[in-house]
Amino acid sequence: MASDLAKPVIVITTFGTSIPDGLKDLENVDTLVTSTYPGYDVRWVFGGISVREGLARKGQTTIFQRKVPVRSLLELYGDLKKEGKRNIAVQYLFLLPGSKGTDPHMEAGDTAGLNVEFGYPLLAPPDNVARVADALAPHFGGQDTVTLIAAHGNGEVPTLNVPLLQMDSYVRKHYRNTFLATVVGPPGTEIAFADARETGLKKVKFFPMLFVAGDRLTQAVMSDDPKSFKNQLGLEATTEAGLGSNKEVMKIWMESIDWTLARF
Repeated sequence: MASDLAKPVIVITTFGTSIPDGLKDLENVDTLVTSTYPGYDVRWVFGGISVREGLARKGQTTIFQRKVPVRSLLELYGDLKKEGKRNIAVQYLFLLPGSKGTDPHMEAGDTAGLNVEFGYPLLAPPDNVARVADALAPHFGGQDTVTLIAAHGNGEVPTLNVPLLQMDSYVRKHYRNTFLATVVGPPGTEIAFADARETGLKKVKFFPMLFVAGDRLTQAVMSDDPKSFKNQLGLEATTEAGLGSNKEVMKIWMESIDWTLARF
């Protein structure tokens, strides 16, 4: 029993979603993590207050088939203290540093008596920019199709978009007719859309840089809104599944869990 209590609890934190397809995507991530780290207690944090409140209004207090409680990080810390579990490995299901919920100083809560180690978002290590792009590449569009990687970005702190600018530069250099655009913050859409049109190709394949289906990025890319990426480009459009379905990308993401667990 003592060894079980000493074993780090893996806590995956995300903004969260109440959309069924999004919850299914998260459950796929949960299945991947629990199967990769057998014997570890894996918990989830939904950082979005609106998401937690929306689930509560529907009377939903757990997620997934294995009935994981819906918690904020502060609430989960309280739960784990009561259970006598002190070692906690927090892993972010986010793309960029500075994503909602990724600042440990903002979300740390009351860690008195706890030993908490934090992982990092997917693109935080500079080397991961090229590695993630190369992991996506086997699914890029063919010779008759523009490939457009679509990210939400950060409009409040544009410097946090540096990994996205680096990825745009990398895919332009290494892959034909492949560009990156953001909803907010640099590099934006103007240059990517102009370059996509200049190819003369009639089809585009979007790659949403997100882990969860159904969020605002999906709407910005493929909705019927005149301002959506699809309608602004006016090309025959298809979209790839989110990052969570790409096994190679998820292997890269889980390296942060390995790194965090090694510090206990």
